[in-house]
Amino acid sequence: MIRRRFAAGAEDRARGALLGLAVGDALGAALEWLSPDQIAARYGGPLRDMVASQTWKRGEWTDDTAMALQLAESLDERDGFDLDDVFARYAVWARGGPKDIGTTVASSLLHARTAAGAQAAAVEWHRRSGGMTAGNGSLMRTVPIALRYARDRERLVDASRRDSALTHHDPLAADACVWLNEVVAALVRGREPPALAGQAADAAASARVTPPDRLLAEAHSALGFVLTALRVGAHAAFEHDGFEPAIVFAANLGGDADTNAAVAGALAGARFGAAAIPQRWLEPLRERDRIAGLAERLLARA
Repeated sequence: MIRRRFAAGAEDRARGALLGLAVGDALGAALEWLSPDQIAARYGGPLRDMVASQTWKRGEWTDDTAMALQLAESLDERDGFDLDDVFARYAVWARGGPKDIGTTVASSLLHARTAAGAQAAAVEWHRRSGGMTAGNGSLMRTVPIALRYARDRERLVDASRRDSALTHHDPLAADACVWLNEVVAALVRGREPPALAGQAADAAASARVTPPDRLLAEAHSALGFVLTALRVGAHAAFEHDGFEPAIVFAANLGGDADTNAAVAGALAGARFGAAAIPQRWLEPLRERDRIAGLAERLLARA
């Protein structure tokens, strides 16, 4: 079989996507649930460096990256999306006492024995919560799918939706995952982001022209909503001229800062490449070699 190689720079952009997610997650972890005024009072202005917080060590990432790495390792070791294997890895992680796990994610993973059981639990949680399951808990982990299926849109879309449905029954969460992965895959390949349709795509497009003060309001009025993370990430990654200003902007809005900055980091990393990530952020990053290696292997399998 003849395998076409990716254009020069694709490997750097793939590393950028996964490292960017982890860097945004780790920087934002110290700012979670804070307002900009609280951030300024605590740090003397916007936070621009990795710091420890009450919960997280310097350079340590949260459940966002932890779940993304479980997904990445499954995609690598199983050479594709294996729903049962992905569920098993998520479930082992969830039951291992992580420092942080979202309510919607926990409701599906902590008691189910199978992927089908997790999906059924997600449906039941959707019913019990009054349909409030369009959270960002599947969006935060989905980027490895973009790397593994960078050349296969059909499988990218299918895997994105199936992975999201393990924990989030609302199709809007899955739509956001599809948008993010299609855009990251295009950027990694050195292409312009595709013109996509749907509510998630419209929300991301409108974010490009949304004033920062309105995004700030959304970041605190719609905490954890999947479109909040998507809109903050899209604005940060495409309305700033480098990786660092994009992540500083997203994280310092506060609110669900780790996830918002993780989404921004994945997009900005795919756009600007790993070489654009500041060394002062990479040096303390937990397991950075593992993360970069997984990105390279997933792209190679694409």
